[in-house]
Amino acid sequence: MRFEERSIRLLGQFVRFSAIGFALTLVILTIVPAAERPETGLQHDVEHFGAFSLLGLLFAFGFRAEARWMLLGSIAFAAFIEGAQIQLPTRHARLEDFLVDAAGLCVGILIARLVSRSYLRLSLIKDGFRAPVE
Repeated sequence: MRFEERSIRLLGQFVRFSAIGFALTLVILTIVPAAERPETGLQHDVEHFGAFSLLGLLFAFGFRAEARWMLLGSIAFAAFIEGAQIQLPTRHARLEDFLVDAAGLCVGILIARLVSRSYLRLSLIKDGFRAPVE
């Protein structure tokens, strides 16, 4: 295996590991008492949107799945995150948080897809590939 191929494979493994680790981190931050949760100083919705956008980017770059399934899975994850807080006395599930989390995940996934598609298109053009004329 060439060095370049091995490096790309290792980068993919790192991104997948990072995505899973970050998802677990968000789950843990969701269930710890609110007083123990670290704060960034950003507005609540901005903090949520940024964290979940990053997660969407990591998953979209790290895993291969059809966009629609990835988007549906991300909405289910956002619902799980909020639903897990229902029974916790120090936390509260809010529809607004679910919507912001789901939107952040979806935006992250869509940005990653657009970047990947643009990169592929530029690579093909650089390599001399031209789409057939209809």
